[in-house]
Amino acid sequence: MLKVLIVDDDFTARSNFKTMIDWEKNGFELCGEAANGQNAIGMIKDNLPDIVITDMNMPILDGVALIKYIGSNFPDIKSVALSGYEDFQYVKESLKNGAVDYLLKHKLDDISLLKVLNAASDKISREHKLMKQIVQSREILRQNFIRKLVLGDICDMRVIKEKAKELELPIDHSPLMIVVIAIDDFKDIKKRFAEDKASGFISSLTDLTVEILADMGNAVMSEVDDGKFVIIFHFAVHSELFIHNHVSTTVRRIRESMKRYLNITSCISLGRLFYNIGEISRLYKEVDEMLSEKIITGKDQIFRESANLGNTIDFSNLDVKDEKQIMLAIKAGDIEKINQYLDNIFDRITEFRVSYKSIQMICIELIGIANRIARESALDIKELYNNNEIPYEEMKKHETIMDVKKWIGTIYQRLITLLLGNNMHGKYTEPTNKALEYLRKNYTNDVSLNQAAEYIGVNSSYLSRVFKEDYGMGFAEYLNSIRVKQAKYLIERTDVKLKEIVKQVGFNNYTYFFKVFKMVAGITPVEYKEKCKNHEPG
Repeated sequence: MLKVLIVDDDFTARSNFKTMIDWEKNGFELCGEAANGQNAIGMIKDNLPDIVITDMNMPILDGVALIKYIGSNFPDIKSVALSGYEDFQYVKESLKNGAVDYLLKHKLDDISLLKVLNAASDKISREHKLMKQIVQSREILRQNFIRKLVLGDICDMRVIKEKAKELELPIDHSPLMIVVIAIDDFKDIKKRFAEDKASGFISSLTDLTVEILADMGNAVMSEVDDGKFVIIFHFAVHSELFIHNHVSTTVRRIRESMKRYLNITSCISLGRLFYNIGEISRLYKEVDEMLSEKIITGKDQIFRESANLGNTIDFSNLDVKDEKQIMLAIKAGDIEKINQYLDNIFDRITEFRVSYKSIQMICIELIGIANRIARESALDIKELYNNNEIPYEEMKKHETIMDVKKWIGTIYQRLITLLLGNNMHGKYTEPTNKALEYLRKNYTNDVSLNQAAEYIGVNSSYLSRVFKEDYGMGFAEYLNSIRVKQAKYLIERTDVKLKEIVKQVGFNNYTYFFKVFKMVAGITPVEYKEKCKNHEPG
């Protein structure tokens, strides 16, 4: 709603304005009235109206002088000249000094008043829209400049200083500080959206942060990678205490707003104070590197430059004893032992704050164990990984130690399942071997004895009989046992909800899953989950 101030030395004229139209209904608000230009100036300062309708011929300060004052001191306010026959010369002067329109007193009615008000309103809207576009364009240019600057794409100091001056960025010889924000689980967040909605989410995230920075002042932000943003803080003051407090307050607001409005968390690293813009690219790399601590500390963290990140211990090779124990446990099919060994390894990594690069090397060795055993057993290594994933690339997607450990544990679980099926060959009749292989590959689907028999090419009654004779348990009983075994693994080692686990292991009915689980495991899935929470898996 636009605010309108009426200025006229005629009390009756001012009163007529109040009742001439329904101001609020038409999108306007009468914010005040003044009897001369001098009084109007005080009211303009106090109320900041959007539109001023002023009579031309008034005592103390006339309308022409008032309009000239408004044009010089409040250029965004739209002035409308109010004139009679005898002072039309005033109107010409007022239009020269910036009035957007005029009203003739002898022809003034609700229609002419609304026409002028709406024209002024349209002009205000157009100017606001244009100003917004100008600000947005300049902000985009600033963001592109900052991105190129931190990534080292602009190195010439003369070019840097000229561009900073052109974009009105006071970063030359100012106290500066770099902050890097990385959104937790950003790849998973993007997967939840279609492409157009994903870009909308990123825009919301950017707008939220830019709004906070605009409110707090002294900063410019740019997206440097998927889900990663850099903020350059610049200051006119040199008080380190003030600067650190300001940055901390701003970062806290950004984190809290992301949680409250977008339901996301982030890790944020804060660099040290510096003055030379030529150092921005090098210091950005240092601040960005601090985020690698996330793999140890977990998500939703703040890392500060003062923290001594050099106290990490580098052991980039597995202990020979660990390697042998894991290999023996895999070949024995003992998933509990494997999980125990993995827990020990990753507990040591966390305790000694092993560097990110060393963690990668250790994980490569752990994956290598699985690949080596698979090759020795003539297994197809691709079956160890989902969706033809490249293991070393997949490893980089996991953001914390817990995520990496769960992922490697899942690979070992798949390997044991593959080995179990592989070892059955030669022990049983051909139909049983084929049935075991079929179940190993399809137990997560809605499979049946008839489907297996059709796949193998034998009668279902015959398959049922030879399977039980060979394996010692019926087809359905074996199918339920491997489904429950996988369900136990998912309950113990992941955060997947029970209702999702039911589907993942091949059951269609939640109640039937509970019944089968209790029959095989001796306890319900809920009870098993409680045991796992108390570190009593079985």
